[in-house]
Amino acid sequence: MKNYDSPDSPGVMRLAIYILLLALVFKLAFILFSGERVYYDVNLSITHGKALFDKPGSQVKLILPGVKTYVGSIAWYKLYEYFGVYGLKAYNLAAFALLFGLQYAIGRRYFPNRVTAAALFIFAFYVGTNLNVAAGEQDDMTAALFFTLGVTLYVYGRGAFLAALVMSAGVLFKYTAGIYAMGFIAYLIYTRDKRQLLLALAGLTLPFLCLNLVTGFSSMGALLKIANLKRNAFSLENLFLYKFFSTGMLLFLLLSAWAVLRDRSRPNVLLFCLSSVYIVFAVAAFSAYSSGFHMMQSVLFSSFLVAQVLFMETYPGGVKPGRLFRVSFLVLYLLVTTSITLRNLSRDTIPVNPYQLRYKKLPHNPFISPGNPLRQHPMP
Repeated sequence: MKNYDSPDSPGVMRLAIYILLLALVFKLAFILFSGERVYYDVNLSITHGKALFDKPGSQVKLILPGVKTYVGSIAWYKLYEYFGVYGLKAYNLAAFALLFGLQYAIGRRYFPNRVTAAALFIFAFYVGTNLNVAAGEQDDMTAALFFTLGVTLYVYGRGAFLAALVMSAGVLFKYTAGIYAMGFIAYLIYTRDKRQLLLALAGLTLPFLCLNLVTGFSSMGALLKIANLKRNAFSLENLFLYKFFSTGMLLFLLLSAWAVLRDRSRPNVLLFCLSSVYIVFAVAAFSAYSSGFHMMQSVLFSSFLVAQVLFMETYPGGVKPGRLFRVSFLVLYLLVTTSITLRNLSRDTIPVNPYQLRYKKLPHNPFISPGNPLRQHPMP
């Protein structure tokens, strides 16, 4: 058996390339399977971008109520206008490849080759990753890119301020990207490095403060509005059966906690804080809404911890897992995530419609007040 951790090994780069190529083949297959169908929020983003171009001057605020700014909507609508829905999905595919590269960089900094390779495999074929690439929002992929880039900069010693500043740029595309910033702050509190903590707080606050100054603090109000809306939809059944159990996030949390209890090194604590903060937020904020972005972003970090559990020399009871067990686990993981992805793509996606403004079954979009001009945008 080839030992990818040995000094004579060419390392994990070749294996990572193989994993990436296989993942891209799977993602292309998912894209072809879903065709021109996307998740609802993709339509919503395109609709707002279209409305901004169709009615210039009617939008005095550069804010998309409740979830993000107009920065992404403008870009995605133009991308859709020039290249169609497959242009949007091609962007997702490219963003995935960049995320894969950033995860590889984090793994090479901290972990043995085999742990890095397993983590790359787990992230690349996770359901949330598959769905985001095949039919998800471009805002989600962009927010994940900014945040992961910020973490990578911190890992390579670029300082907490610059790292936090890059992380917070993701807020322009998705407000809830800021949830993961709380995990970064929790880690800095754990390290008791007050200087880095203050620098990180400054870096995280600056972009959102500038955004609120431009929009007359409507961003803060919109963020509170969406939090209240999500709280109204909360139920313990949705939280545990759907968000935690069916997505696998609870299993990832438990395995990550196991890895950290065995090894409380700073890299492990950092990744645990980043990957578990969303579950803490979901419980504390009574948020049971689904989100492929949060699922994908959490697993990008927790996959390193899960991979460490996979490569433990001995499990409780003296069980020693061998190569067959580990390969079987990854193959079964691939089969399960693929089947769930295909099921969700066939059931939860809808055709692209740049005029779709209504939010699900509500009589109007709850993110927009009844008097807002956007509500009057024509629909077929």
